[in-house]
Amino acid sequence: MARRKTIIDKNFQLKTTFRIIGIIIIAFILIIAVTGIISSDNNRQISATITDLNASIEKNKKTIETLMTSSAQRRDSTAYRDQDRAIEEHMETIALMHTNVEQLKRILNLNRVLFTVLIITGVLLGLGLFLYLIRLTNRMSGPLYVLTQHMSDIMNGRKPNLRELRKNDEFQEFYRQFIAFLDEIGRK
Repeated sequence: MARRKTIIDKNFQLKTTFRIIGIIIIAFILIIAVTGIISSDNNRQISATITDLNASIEKNKKTIETLMTSSAQRRDSTAYRDQDRAIEEHMETIALMHTNVEQLKRILNLNRVLFTVLIITGVLLGLGLFLYLIRLTNRMSGPLYVLTQHMSDIMNGRKPNLRELRKNDEFQEFYRQFIAFLDEIGRK
């Protein structure tokens, strides 16, 4: 006789499962909300920084163009070397700013990926937890269902079909006590 019904006591199993999952989902939504708020604020700040850096790069480019024009007009060797060094330093600064802009763009993308992974993880965790809790409550509902059937048989004057519980079912000791109780009553 196959005993493979997963949902035995729908009310108990689903109510218990959804209560536990509900609590976890609420906590997870709060975590996602806080993470989303912080991430959005960080992304806004990073975007503003990128805009500021790009504006600074443009100003530095204009400064370099002015220095180069000025340098070309003057041929004083000392001033020429000082201007060349200033131009070189400005070019290094611009290159560094470009590197920083690219790094900030990568961080923005990573924030989006992280947030997406967080949501997907939450959904998968919820699904896995649902399946686990259904199996767990099944191991509780099954023995209670069997005990209820035995009591119903006894109340209707029939001899219950006593059998072993499944290996992983809960309430094994209680079920053995119940069988011993029935055996004792049967002897009297």
